[in-house]
Amino acid sequence: MTRRGVLAGAAVGLAGVAGVGAMVEQDLLPGRTRAHELLGLNGRDGAVPSVTPGPVRFGRLATALLPDAPEWVVALPPGVESGAALPVVVVLHYAGGSARGLVEGLGLPEFLAASGARMALAAVDGGAHSYWQDHGAAGDPGEMVTQEFLPMLGELGLDVSAPAWLGWSMGGYGVLRLSAQRAADGLPCGPVVAVSPAVWPSYDQTAGGAFADEEQYAAAMSLLDGDPPVETRVDCGTGDPFYRNVVDLTEGHQVETHFEAGDHTRGYWTRVLPDQLSWIAGRTG
Repeated sequence: MTRRGVLAGAAVGLAGVAGVGAMVEQDLLPGRTRAHELLGLNGRDGAVPSVTPGPVRFGRLATALLPDAPEWVVALPPGVESGAALPVVVVLHYAGGSARGLVEGLGLPEFLAASGARMALAAVDGGAHSYWQDHGAAGDPGEMVTQEFLPMLGELGLDVSAPAWLGWSMGGYGVLRLSAQRAADGLPCGPVVAVSPAVWPSYDQTAGGAFADEEQYAAAMSLLDGDPPVETRVDCGTGDPFYRNVVDLTEGHQVETHFEAGDHTRGYWTRVLPDQLSWIAGRTG
């Protein structure tokens, strides 16, 4: 074999590798998320700010929409007590998460204090894998948020007239659906930030138990189809398993998208959270 033949063969081999790589990156072949992780393409991890947080309130919500009373938490800015008529950001947790986990794991009170924003972050337990929607006898955490949690926050003296929304993964999907439903019902709604939203292109690809049935999935996707009725921002890491689905969902619509290096992880979420809180704060109050 001549040197020219060896080089030609190598070029073909490299072209083949590049082609496979491109197919992986476009999710035409599996492995994109793992490749980003192994190649260190997900960027640096964020960190919880080293600041003194403001007051944090915990409680249990009396509900007729869930089998058990969920725990709630409200994080306030430093120097502010409840009843200050602050605008509310409804915060929805990810699958397997909880309201307390957003405080103790994600550091919401510290991020709020560091932001300097005059708003309240309010979270409530929605179940490990409920996707913030109706599951029959298991309850309806989505209705719980809109019909019971928001009125309770109003009783605390917070401004719930046009709530803002913030959620991750399961909660990212939840804030998109609940804010769209609220707007469809003719109720005022504030800005929305959906982070790494868990969305799928078809019912048979959804996580087990996420939807009660195919009809519920179709109704939800119909609600999310088209331009959102309120100012909406969607963030997702390019190494996230949901990245391509999120691109397809938002493409061609009036949604502010932020796609950068990152995975479906706490490290990515804490890195981008300061900018997201600033974005919300600039559109509330």
